[in-house]
Parts: sequence; structure tokens; C-alpha cells
Amino acid sequence: MADEARDFLLDDSGRLVLRNGGIATGDSLTQEVALIMLTNQGEMRHDPLCGCNLIRRTNSRFTTSELRSLVRTQLERDGKDLNAIADGINLTTNA
Repeated sequence: MADEARDFLLDDSGRLVLRNGGIATGDSLTQEVALIMLTNQGEMRHDPLCGCNLIRRTNSRFTTSELRSLVRTQLERDGKDLNAIADGINLTTNA
């Protein structure tokens, strides 16, 4: 597994997790990968090219290798290695 990434935590609805009157922090690697995969390009002001555009591609047809390449590229842009976290990600397509 990749090095532990510590950051603030979000709940399942995307809201900050609060504990003891403060913002909860912890291992956020899985959370960060999920956000990159759910983000459309142009949604992050600090990095407009960040995002896999998977929501926009919902009904499009592309192969698993194309999906894997897309996700790998976006994760590398954020300093993450897909091979190191591949066990936690299930990449399947409708093609």
C-alpha cells in the first residue's frame, strides 16, 4: 500500500467529519482516490485538469484498459501510484 496520506476526513455524503469539537483527520488515501475518480475536469480551481470525468462518461463505451489508463494518469498527476493501491479499486466497464 502507498504511504499513508493524512488529511481531514469526509463522511459518505461528502461532509466534514467532526470529532471533539474539531475536524477529524486520518488516513485519507482511499478518500482522495475516490474524489479524483468522481471529479470532472474543471471542477477544481487549483488544478483544472484534475478529474477522471467518470460521471460524464457514464453511458459511453470504453475498455477496461482505457479506464485503467485514465485513472492511472489522473492518480499520477496527484502523486499516487495505481499499482500500489490497485487492490482497493475495482475498475470494470460496460464494454
